[in-house]
Amino acid sequence: MKTALLCLAVLGSSLSAALAGGVQNSSYPPAAAQIDDLAAVLEQQRQAASRQNRYQAYKGQMWLSYARHEMSEGSLSSAGQEAWQQAQGIAQGLQQRQPLPLATPVLSVSQVMRRDLWQQIEYFKQQGALERAPEQLAQAEVMLVWAAAEYCELGWRHAREHFQAAERAVYQVAQASATQAGAAAPAWHPEQLPALQQLNGQGCAGVNPEFWPLTADPAAAGVRLKNVVHFAFDRADLSRESQKVLDQFIAVFAQYPKMQVTLLGYTDKRATQKYNLELAQRRIQSVQDYLAAQGIAAQRIQSEAKGAADLQTDADFRLASAKSRRVVLQLSSGEQIQVILEPQWQDLQIESDQQKAKVN
Repeated sequence: MKTALLCLAVLGSSLSAALAGGVQNSSYPPAAAQIDDLAAVLEQQRQAASRQNRYQAYKGQMWLSYARHEMSEGSLSSAGQEAWQQAQGIAQGLQQRQPLPLATPVLSVSQVMRRDLWQQIEYFKQQGALERAPEQLAQAEVMLVWAAAEYCELGWRHAREHFQAAERAVYQVAQASATQAGAAAPAWHPEQLPALQQLNGQGCAGVNPEFWPLTADPAAAGVRLKNVVHFAFDRADLSRESQKVLDQFIAVFAQYPKMQVTLLGYTDKRATQKYNLELAQRRIQSVQDYLAAQGIAAQRIQSEAKGAADLQTDADFRLASAKSRRVVLQLSSGEQIQVILEPQWQDLQIESDQQKAKVN
């Protein structure tokens, strides 16, 4: 019986030639040295990657683990070949700084099973799991594809422990996401999901892309996004807390390629109009640079410096000023989904006595 490889062991030392030359497509079956080279590339990318791309590197490692396992069985099956291709594609995309899709493909010899787990995975992606639990998220997704492929080839007895491994990984993702308010696992409503017949057709031949990735009536459920980040007085650099807010925004924004964002930059009322417009533009640029570094295409981003306009209010002048120093991410979407935008104050930078201040 095939056994699940739960540890993503990266064999071999760092191979400088492979890292310098990049990943190359190779014929089947790949030699052990080629697999080791690819493992080294993915490990290097994982250590150097941005928060979201770290998830992609983990997923590449998991696909490679799948291919290794198939090789250990004596030959590389068609599933193993596809897993090998997936690992190569991810490594190449990371090296070339290309945007990579968040949806995990279902192999042509596999199918969709355990819709409850897939629903939770997609939900937790929207709740910051790409940052909070990238390794467990990648493991859960690939293991679910792997488990269904085992089921298709050998039956339930051989697939059971793979499904159990996927279950454990999803539970770990849920635990990591639960530290964020409102990130409890979604209620299970199978009637809101595509039926297995719709997803799989005759079964064991991939998934119907019309229904993939799996979501439960996203237009009805809606997506909640915090869409404002704040700045210190006369500064345009992003704080660590502001980066965390943007990471949550990016995790959702990347899943909906038709979404566009306009960055509106604001200041408090001090300084001249000319200076405030320049400062607002610098703040916009900081946000735009951060989005670009996380793989958001420049074509999806527009901006407008507002300066000391639409000033925020508070009984405490310091808080009113801190609320006003901001960039607002305004969405326009061709996606069939309801987006609920929410303000947030966790990254306010108050000029003095910050610990005692209270936001109204």
